[in-house]
Amino acid sequence: MIDLINKYFTTHLSLSAADAEMLHMKYYEDYGLAISGLVMYHKIDPLEYNRKVDDALPLDGLLTPNPELRRLLEDLDKSKVKPWLFTNGYITHAQRVVKLLGIDDLFEGITFCDYSKMPFICKPLPEMYEKAEREAGARSSEDCYFVGALDCCLVDLH
Repeated sequence: MIDLINKYFTTHLSLSAADAEMLHMKYYEDYGLAISGLVMYHKIDPLEYNRKVDDALPLDGLLTPNPELRRLLEDLDKSKVKPWLFTNGYITHAQRVVKLLGIDDLFEGITFCDYSKMPFICKPLPEMYEKAEREAGARSSEDCYFVGALDCCLVDLH
């Protein structure tokens, strides 16, 4: 994904590869998503960016159904836990990933960064967590446990 993002910066902003990578990382660190800086300062079309970056990822050969993950999710006590997807990606990317993993039917809903609405609300902004809590129907943040994939490891985000 990093390569596609850097390529987008290089192509659409006419930057060198080194400058594209530097700006990409600056926007990621400052705003949680590189696309946020692109929209804010360069007025790019976020849905076009999504098509050329997230939706262009060759995931079909990389992600396959994951029976262990499926069993883990199926074993959740649904009387105590409401499985909910929460992503900084756009909805098309999130739906594609869980479908390829064979777990798309195991979540009650999804909160995503809506690239079609300005301004973007994305992690790590507190408003994004509040949005997820509201959409999932949680009474308070104490009712939520956020788990995410970060650097290929599962970590507690809350």
